[in-house]
Amino acid sequence: MEAQTPYLHLLAAGSNARGQLANGSDDDSHTFKECRFIGCTEGMLPPNTLGILQLATGANHTLVLLELGDGRRELWGCGDGRKGQLGPEYMEQLTEFTPISTPLYETYASQGYTCCLIAAAWETSYLVLKLPSRPDVIISMGSNDFGALGVGTKHTTVTPAVVSFDHLTIEGRSIKPSELVVESIVAGPRHVVLHVRTVFNTEHTLIGWGLARHGQLGDTKVVNYDRPYIISLDVSPDPVQTCSLGLQHTVVCHQSGRTTAFGSNKKGQLHRMGSWERVRQVGCTWNGTYLLRDDDENTLLSTGSNAHGQLGRESQVEEKEVTVGPVEFTSHDGKLPSLKSFACGSEHVMAVISPYGSSDMEVWGWGWNEHGNLGLDHTDDVPKPIKIWPAAGGHALDGRIARVWAGNGTSWILLQI
Repeated sequence: MEAQTPYLHLLAAGSNARGQLANGSDDDSHTFKECRFIGCTEGMLPPNTLGILQLATGANHTLVLLELGDGRRELWGCGDGRKGQLGPEYMEQLTEFTPISTPLYETYASQGYTCCLIAAAWETSYLVLKLPSRPDVIISMGSNDFGALGVGTKHTTVTPAVVSFDHLTIEGRSIKPSELVVESIVAGPRHVVLHVRTVFNTEHTLIGWGLARHGQLGDTKVVNYDRPYIISLDVSPDPVQTCSLGLQHTVVCHQSGRTTAFGSNKKGQLHRMGSWERVRQVGCTWNGTYLLRDDDENTLLSTGSNAHGQLGRESQVEEKEVTVGPVEFTSHDGKLPSLKSFACGSEHVMAVISPYGSSDMEVWGWGWNEHGNLGLDHTDDVPKPIKIWPAAGGHALDGRIARVWAGNGTSWILLQI
């Protein structure tokens, strides 16, 4: 018997000035509403969709990479397209998710390339295309503020471009496109970091571009790098497991479970970042850092700005720096829930948890809530984690929580019905 395709529903709440929630309007949503995919049954993802591989958010645009049952992947987008971040075909705004393609993307797709990774900066989008035995290709499109496109300062048109690495050298030799394998791409509002592996020596390297003056790309020698730049952090002995970017800082979680961080520490976001072990996930808000420990309690540590309650605990200052401490999860019975995963937005955080002694899943959230992005039907900041899904008072949808994402004043929940 053929396996049945799961029924998937994507919900979103929060900032929606340019339609980036894909709910058919451009009004902020203070509760979670179903996203619309153009041409599809309302509230449903495209037919034959198995899952969402990635969701990336810019200032006012959103990208989703869908996995389809026939092995294909599709890129859909919505929101603000005025800077070309949704490709040259959509230069205004989209209030529903719409398939995104460009002539440049189609050229590679016709050769057999597949979009495997996506990322979004403030008003710029990035696609990583892959084809076995062929070089990986990175396409950037949208705004070139602070060199965000990674193609030099002369590129000012909305035409998508291929990011080149032929000016870089590793171990004294120039890099050929076929010698780089992109393992991951992560974007903050103003800078981008790639984790790449070189084929000729299997070394691991971090490459970045964009705003750099705070040291978020490893040094403070220039204001910004408008082309790819090798970050001076030797990650080959202990390769990258995950990486997360804030507004002015970068945090790396190594496979050993230790962390490395660089960039601005103005808000205490780098406090004690080099002293932790047994970390399995890192996350960054604009001005904060979060570490999920691999311990019996799955402790989530937080440090940095707490202006909107985004640390999820009382702020404690020690020698003029905010101390690192655990996010305070408490339930009505006083027992600690089990933390499964978390996602950082601009200044709010979401976590998937299981209540003590239960296999049920819930989404909890805290922090900045000016746009109603915690889905609580109000716009007050939330200083401690509280349950935000399933919604209080019930909701028409009742399904398994498959994944959550947090963006710039936006929150996303994928349900499997």
